[in-house]
Amino acid sequence: MIIAIAISSLLAFTASILFLYWGYASTPKAPRLSSKISREELMVGTEKRTYWKYVPGGRGEDKVPLVIVLHGSGIDGAKIRAWTGYEFDQLADQYGFAVAYPNGYRHNWNDIRKNAPFPAKKKNIDDVGFIRSLIESFRLSHNIDPQQVYIFGYSNGGMMALRLAISNPGLLAGIATVGANLPTPDNRTDNLQAPMPPVMMIHGTADRIIPYEGGRVNFFGKDLGNVLSTQATAEAFAESHHGHKTIKADHLPHLDPDDPTTVDRQIWLQGEQKVVELYTVHGGGHVVPQTVAKLPRLMGKVNRDIEAAREAIAFWGLDQP
Repeated sequence: MIIAIAISSLLAFTASILFLYWGYASTPKAPRLSSKISREELMVGTEKRTYWKYVPGGRGEDKVPLVIVLHGSGIDGAKIRAWTGYEFDQLADQYGFAVAYPNGYRHNWNDIRKNAPFPAKKKNIDDVGFIRSLIESFRLSHNIDPQQVYIFGYSNGGMMALRLAISNPGLLAGIATVGANLPTPDNRTDNLQAPMPPVMMIHGTADRIIPYEGGRVNFFGKDLGNVLSTQATAEAFAESHHGHKTIKADHLPHLDPDDPTTVDRQIWLQGEQKVVELYTVHGGGHVVPQTVAKLPRLMGKVNRDIEAAREAIAFWGLDQP
């Protein structure tokens, strides 16, 4: 009996150590900002939905862009705010746009995949209606420009960004995704038809959840169906824009010798307009590249050569005076 208790205690202790090593990541301290972030509520049908709102101080009366940041499955708006290094808030202070961090239903989104065994999908939560209501709320209360709404989505949030862009043509001026490939046709709720808004993609070649080369998606034992490869996804988005396109490719400077990952970039141009920009993170995991937050080790290597939030803002042109 004593031996059994001792073994159980040892196993529990070992499991705790493994969790701390592989699954825990401390939350970085939030920076000083020009305004306070606030938690807000919206009723969408019979569901009470919540989100975090950041609007910089000292704004004038001009219409401003809105950036919506969608978290991955299992986390929430506050966590993706930290996992992006609080950079969206700091960039909002610098360039004058508003930011929203919505919370998914039970920490997930009813995204573009048919085979996503999440509560939001099973209950068919109206996440499209939630985001549309969120945009309208910002338009009425903060004078945002409905023609300048952008979405940054990570993982499940990236898949939700794809659903919004494909199923609601004209709703978004641009999207950016991290760790989110287009599902195969048999695994999509919506088919790619209308030209996509400009899309920036970031994907790690060592992503163990959404495979860079495409195929079956496994989320900690849950089968989420098949996705296209990252390259095929980028090409599909580019091909949704009819007409001649040129492709530019480069290898980005490697800034940290201790960082085992490197980044290649491809840009699809139609005239001077970027329609797709793909960052391939060689050796990168299912993580958001940035230099502030420490992410769980089990998610893979984090690249420090680029900062996803800053790259998205530049891609959308929001860093222009």
